[in-house]
Amino acid sequence: MSAEVASPSAADITSSAPSRRKSGRVPTQRQLYSPTGSAKRKRGDGNDSDVDSNTPSSEEEDSESISDEEELKERRKQSRKKKSATSARKPPQKKPKTNGEITGLAIRPATGAKKKAARPRKAALRKSALVEQDADGLYAEIFARGTRLNDVAAQWISRFHEHEAKAVAEIVNLVIRAAGCHVQIDEEDIADPDNCPHRLGDLQDEYNAEQVTDYPLISKARGAAAFRNALHGFFVALTQTIAQTGLMYEENQLMENIQVWICTMTSATNRPFRHTSTVAALGVTSGLTRIASDIAESTAKMMRQKETESKKARANKSRLATIDQEVEELNQKLEHVKALITDWFDTVYVHRYRDVDPKIRVECCEALADWIMTYPDKFFDGQHLRYLGWILSDTNEGTRAEVLKQLANLYHDKDKLAGLKTFTERFRARIVEIATRDAHTNIRASAVELLDILREAGFLEPDDIDTVGKLIFDSEPKVRKAVVGFFAENVNAAYEVQIDDMGGQEALDEALAEPDDDEYKNPRLEWLKMKCLVEQLLSYDEDTGLPSQIERVTPYGAELGLVAAGIESRFSLAAQALYDAIPEVRSWEVLAGYLLYDHSQTSTDVAGDDAESLLRRNCKLEEHEETALLDILNASVRIRLQRLAETQKDKKRTKAQRNQDQIEQEDTAKRLTTLIPELLKKFGALPEAASLCLRLERELNLDVFQELRQNTALTALLDDINKQFLTHNSERVLGEAITSILHALGNDELRELVDSKTQSLWDDLSGTFDALRRGRDLSARGSVEQNILAGISNIVLKMSELAKASEPGVLDQVPAPTKARTKNKKVAQLDTPPISALLEILERGVPVDGVDAEVDEAENALVRHTMLLMLPYFLWKCRNFSTRIEAGTRIPDDELTMVAERRDVCITALMRIIESRKGADELRVEAADLLLDLYNLFRALKAIQAKASKSAKKPNGRASNENDDWEALCQEIDGKTVRLLLQILTGLENNLAKRLRKRLEGPDVDDDPMDDDEDPESSDDEGDDEQIQNQKQIRALLAEERLCTFGSRVVHSVQVGSLDADNEKTVRTRLERNKAKLTPSWKEVVGHLDISKQVKGKGGKKAPAAKELAKAAKSKTIVVEDDSEDEEVQDDPIEDDEMPDADAEAGAEAEGRINGDAESANGDVERESVLGD
Repeated sequence: MSAEVASPSAADITSSAPSRRKSGRVPTQRQLYSPTGSAKRKRGDGNDSDVDSNTPSSEEEDSESISDEEELKERRKQSRKKKSATSARKPPQKKPKTNGEITGLAIRPATGAKKKAARPRKAALRKSALVEQDADGLYAEIFARGTRLNDVAAQWISRFHEHEAKAVAEIVNLVIRAAGCHVQIDEEDIADPDNCPHRLGDLQDEYNAEQVTDYPLISKARGAAAFRNALHGFFVALTQTIAQTGLMYEENQLMENIQVWICTMTSATNRPFRHTSTVAALGVTSGLTRIASDIAESTAKMMRQKETESKKARANKSRLATIDQEVEELNQKLEHVKALITDWFDTVYVHRYRDVDPKIRVECCEALADWIMTYPDKFFDGQHLRYLGWILSDTNEGTRAEVLKQLANLYHDKDKLAGLKTFTERFRARIVEIATRDAHTNIRASAVELLDILREAGFLEPDDIDTVGKLIFDSEPKVRKAVVGFFAENVNAAYEVQIDDMGGQEALDEALAEPDDDEYKNPRLEWLKMKCLVEQLLSYDEDTGLPSQIERVTPYGAELGLVAAGIESRFSLAAQALYDAIPEVRSWEVLAGYLLYDHSQTSTDVAGDDAESLLRRNCKLEEHEETALLDILNASVRIRLQRLAETQKDKKRTKAQRNQDQIEQEDTAKRLTTLIPELLKKFGALPEAASLCLRLERELNLDVFQELRQNTALTALLDDINKQFLTHNSERVLGEAITSILHALGNDELRELVDSKTQSLWDDLSGTFDALRRGRDLSARGSVEQNILAGISNIVLKMSELAKASEPGVLDQVPAPTKARTKNKKVAQLDTPPISALLEILERGVPVDGVDAEVDEAENALVRHTMLLMLPYFLWKCRNFSTRIEAGTRIPDDELTMVAERRDVCITALMRIIESRKGADELRVEAADLLLDLYNLFRALKAIQAKASKSAKKPNGRASNENDDWEALCQEIDGKTVRLLLQILTGLENNLAKRLRKRLEGPDVDDDPMDDDEDPESSDDEGDDEQIQNQKQIRALLAEERLCTFGSRVVHSVQVGSLDADNEKTVRTRLERNKAKLTPSWKEVVGHLDISKQVKGKGGKKAPAAKELAKAAKSKTIVVEDDSEDEEVQDDPIEDDEMPDADAEAGAEAEGRINGDAESANGDVERESVLGD
């Protein structure tokens, strides 16, 4: 009300004052205008700008009433002085008073970088971190109410002015409460800082009595991260606010009291106290670093102003003196803050960066990196950077990952690269070691990414680049992807060197013709890039040790072979990683043209110096380079076709785009159809190259040929595949050819065409086999010439591969009489089918004396190939029987008798091989594998018959007209065979145990002597090179593979009832004896015994012995062992086993066989095979 009354009178005085006085008393006149400002505040606006805005209008009114020009100038001069005085009154607002208006501090936070992290996004999440309803004080303001951290700090400052000890107690209680402790301290504790350790010790005892295992900072709740950020951010904001209010420089005891309590808690034995207080202490230090950085920046700004002022012609000395005084004050503040930073760093960080808790170490690592970036003047030196280098050797993977992340952030700052050079030289080797040898893939990938930054900065040596570049062959896809930048730069560097040697890029572009997009067989610069790529890959492949996870292409017959089905070569994996990084890898047409180019003419043009001649010479490929490029071509084509197929399912693409991709896919398939025969024509003589060419057929979409009615091209392609199958003896080429045939058989429209091609293969193979066996005794070992022996072995191998794709019915047919070519020469006629001769070959597995090692190895190879053929042969027979049982039709007696006879002959021959050999001999183990498969194979028919019987009982079920004579094929393994099988198991376990240097319990390990030659691990070459160590690892893996393969068949036999049929559990007990003493894989295999009861409960019951013997009487050829022999199986004889021979491992190869569970049968049969294939 008084303001309203004063306003009119003030206005009158204002209008009359200038007319009465001309002395120019500015202060008096400036006060006369203040009522106008009061009138403005009545409307709710108290800004000084409104006063300034009214001044011109007052001057206009005065100028209308005053005509004196000199007085008008005086008034304008006074108005200008008023403006300067008004603006000069604004800075004092920076000095807040403790009168309740302290909230204005929150308007000016020191830094806005942490504002997002400090403001609670979801207050409920922070409140739920401790799940407390009675939260109060600072804890509630920060975590439950969602108040801005700067406002909370400002409010705490006002409470500090009211009661200092109580306010400090709030800070300490906040840390205690955040640690999950409900006990608090009071102002009396704050008043006695000397009693701080004892008081905190009492708090720890009370907290430990509650047996709390979880606290907010390690909580798995959603708000855990927000809780930590809020706690850390509050102490940052609090420290900055204390500095802004001047308490940091005026009240030294404030920071000292906070430091005493928090730093003492950082050394507590209680982990929640130590972790929480460390986060708070690091937050205080972060706030100090930001304050110091701001002060240093302000000092530098003042110095620049001083320099600018001093350069003026008439420098204002008073202003210079003022600047000097302000700089001096800032320097004093900076020294004070730096002393605090040093004190907090030495008290907290130096001890906690190596804390036993890895989470605390991660907090320290992150904080130090933040300090280096915020205040480099203090922390960006070798004394502080070394802490990050030491953390690189931390035992915890999370800590190593954090330091790699922070170092990457530092190296990304170009301004800090010069200061990081010394640090890099000191710790570069450790970073490279992490990238190549760390146990965690994510950390290795992060290290590779960091090294990529170092490479861009020029901090890596050539040896380091090569070491990291070799990771392009790593087994982990993430590591290969991370190292792409390294490898691509190496290739580009080699390419640029070649270009410079040839005259430069511009000269080559002018000399070489523009390449045609449709003609890929003419020399071009892309060939030179591919040449550099393959040279780099081969150089790394030669220098790199053999990882067990990756396949190395080895010549057929090599001593060491670790080739698992479905594993791609190292060049293919590298090409997949480089596909998006190197454009030339994506251009598969250019790559194919490069491979098809005839480089033989290049050697005749040595004298040419023109650009094209130089390009041809530099692009000439060697044989091993061509093989590697074929692997890259396979990967490039496969990725391209896969991406085209994926785009067809992409709903974001338009119909026109999908149609275009489909057209490109069809064109690619048509080009590949013409390309594969050309590649086979050039590289068909080389086994490895031929297998890679055949692999391209898998990528073809055969539906395209059916739609386009281009069966002629496909027929020619199948003929080329058959030709490769007949001309090569390499298992790899044969496997690729069969895989291509199976791929073609997957198309129902082409099945008839493919069947005719496979039948022609059977005719060729059987005809050749008949010619080789005619007039020769195939049952006696060493009775055949070595060249004939090799020929028979190759033919049998091809039969075993072809039997995987087509039924070997030709083996049961007696060949037609053959006419002699001349009248004087008679040809011996064959009166037995090929299968009889193959069964005779199994007799050659019994070793004899007087045979040299080369012939003996060839004989073993022939027997091994024959056993590989026996399994698919009987699988096809079992499949035919299962089809008849499902259909309810009768199995012909002659066919059943024929199968039973041949199965018995095969089992008899296998038993002779097992009995004649010792320990874990390779051929003995393979014979045992086949023996178990044959016993288990026909037992699957019972499950099929049970299902068919249930179907027949239904109203719509077919009437059963089948005979049950086939049940005689479902025999149990007799006791003698069981003892032999368990002896083989003991030999395999001992072999693996020696290579792993593990000791097995039991008299078989303690009593049997160990052959030194058989144990390569006992040699004195522990310090040999990495290649020898890799070979030892391979041998151990092969030994484990052989044990697990044989053990899985034994476990399967127990499940289906071939072993332990009478619940004797002899085999089960023997399997479980060393279950936990070898490898996890072996433990997993034996662990499948636990589900055998479930399998038997689904229809796998054993037929009564009396009925089985009765059925066996119908066929004299079926031999059933006496069940009484099973009772002779005892533990002691099983232990008397011999150690494997020295040569048993020399030719060991990992062979994956089809398990004897009727793989081709229906789903019910597959339930019998719990282990699978």
